[in-house]
Amino acid sequence: MAERPLSVLVTGTVEDRLNSNTAIRRYIARGLRDLGPQVAVREVGYGALIASPGIGPVDVVVAVGGVAVDASNLTALRRIADGAGAALAFWVHDDPYEFDYSFRLRGIADLVFNTDRWSTAHYGDTPAVHLPLAGCLDTHFRPIDPAEPRDLTVFFCGYAYGNRIDFLRESTGVLRKCRTYVCGAEWPRDIPFARNERMTPDMFADTAARALFTLNIGRDLSIANARFSLSPSTPGPRTFEVALMGSAQLFLAEGLEILDYFEPDREIVLIDGPADLKRWIERAQDDPASIVAIARRAQERALSEHCYVHRAEAAVAHLVARGLVRAPAGTDADLVPLGPAGFVPAIAAE
Repeated sequence: MAERPLSVLVTGTVEDRLNSNTAIRRYIARGLRDLGPQVAVREVGYGALIASPGIGPVDVVVAVGGVAVDASNLTALRRIADGAGAALAFWVHDDPYEFDYSFRLRGIADLVFNTDRWSTAHYGDTPAVHLPLAGCLDTHFRPIDPAEPRDLTVFFCGYAYGNRIDFLRESTGVLRKCRTYVCGAEWPRDIPFARNERMTPDMFADTAARALFTLNIGRDLSIANARFSLSPSTPGPRTFEVALMGSAQLFLAEGLEILDYFEPDREIVLIDGPADLKRWIERAQDDPASIVAIARRAQERALSEHCYVHRAEAAVAHLVARGLVRAPAGTDADLVPLGPAGFVPAIAAE
């Protein structure tokens, strides 16, 4: 008799109406499905799950999201998982900005997947491992056609946090001389190339694919991070998403963990101010093919290492290693050594 698939239920940590990042849950569920028929995946919203009388046979519940919202009843998730005899893992993606609420996971989580490496080291007696987010092939991938002209030189999409406003103001003299498009919310009027316009994920990917460069600037808003004042370490998911879109990234570097994921000047461009920005824009004007080559190498790296199926492999491997779930049929349960990025690269197929 064939062994049944490993059963995974993916849910949220709060009702969808209070969560602006439900797409990440869908991406993670898709990554788990991409592991093949040996893993059976259901995706259920937090509200529907809490209201359900039972979830049937499940090996592990994976709750995706932050834990700072008061309406999030994590004890209820623990009770549901216990009722099904399932392990309960949390994939938290808002650290270090909400790290002061990490105490809510103590005694609740069997394992925490944390997307920020430096925060992971501060979870104390709550089991936690580092697992970055990634890119979704279905949503973010755009093929690169070297013959297709790029009608944008620099693109950025995101909320107007203070550090982003400061950087773009400092760089206005450079950016207004080339084809620059900035969009998002709350951009001030004195930045001439910025528009208060929102984009769907598909619109974002299509626009980035038209740009030689996409700016990658982190955020400086910390909602609840006073206890240790942790500095963000791991690049956000946009880094991996844009790599799949086929745009070279100008990454405003505040740390060096990015080098664990992409090679500088070959797969990503590190900058620390307007002077670097000006130098790379001039290079793009003189030799646009070299910039497209950077984008292509980044895309190839993302396809081989930074899609959600790669993170799903690592997540399952960590759960197996801790005895929280059995190894899926047809896989090797032995963990390979941790890679330089701090996560398990793969479960080797037999």
